[in-house]
Amino acid sequence: MRFIVETNKSKDEILQIIRDNTYIKTSVFDFPKGDKYFEGSVSENSFKICRCIHYRNSFLPLIIGTIEAHEYGSTINIRMRMAIPVIVFLVIWFTGVLAGCLIVPFTGFPMPAALVPYIMLVFGILLVIIPNRIEAKKAREKLEELLT
Repeated sequence: MRFIVETNKSKDEILQIIRDNTYIKTSVFDFPKGDKYFEGSVSENSFKICRCIHYRNSFLPLIIGTIEAHEYGSTINIRMRMAIPVIVFLVIWFTGVLAGCLIVPFTGFPMPAALVPYIMLVFGILLVIIPNRIEAKKAREKLEELLT
């Protein structure tokens, strides 16, 4: 998911807002403390953050933002995607499921068993789309609230 936030705030103001609401991670084993809404890293012109939660959610989107300063304010280009290990797992899993969907019609399985790969395909698609959209919507609403 990609979107753009236009604001009349300067680049420095935006970076300060992001820093004030982000727990800056110093290592992989560093767990968030306090009441920050995001965790991640903030650099000179960009940030890479995700929503700070105290439970496991593989579909939590990674938020990558770049800030462009203009004379009238700033433009923040934001891209959200899943974590690379999750994407790799899903590619492997969907490859197996799609192979099953292509092979099952030629194997002669009885009808209820023949539907299993198709059910897994639909379930997998829904499992990827719904939780990711819910989390992306929460993060987008919070970012728009903070930056506009």
